[in-house]
Amino acid sequence: MRLLLGAFALALAPCAMAIEAGSAVPPLALARLAEPAQSISLASLRGSVVYVDFWASWCVPCRLSMPALDALYRRHRDRGFAVVGINKDVTPADAERFLKRVPVTFPLALDAQDAAARAFEVKAMPSGYLVDRKGVIRHVHRGFTAETAAAIEGEIEALLKESP
Repeated sequence: MRLLLGAFALALAPCAMAIEAGSAVPPLALARLAEPAQSISLASLRGSVVYVDFWASWCVPCRLSMPALDALYRRHRDRGFAVVGINKDVTPADAERFLKRVPVTFPLALDAQDAAARAFEVKAMPSGYLVDRKGVIRHVHRGFTAETAAAIEGEIEALLKESP
């Protein structure tokens, strides 16, 4: 019986360690999509409110989320808000084709080897993680609708009002 309970506990262990609200943001540095020789470090954004967005060219809801996130970024960046888009395509060319139709102004990173997706335990596309100024994930969004955009805006406003 103990062996069975131990096996059950091990099977549930990954669920218990899922990246959710209250978790620290993983300390990742990723190659930039446009300039792979340069990187984007999540740790360097500490002190800002950051939305980490996992997206891909094949993700239908990403066609809605990317412009909405770009609008939020442009509206709030002067107040300390940043967005980092982490692309899940296998090749940068797929992402670049998508961005010709859906351009954004926030920084984009590559994750072709899935290191970031594994660190964040991404379960759906798109997936977004709203991080406070101290590096703590405060909200997790899986999928995207018009209602999601409104919720994210309210969450950003609240986090920007918090003291660093």
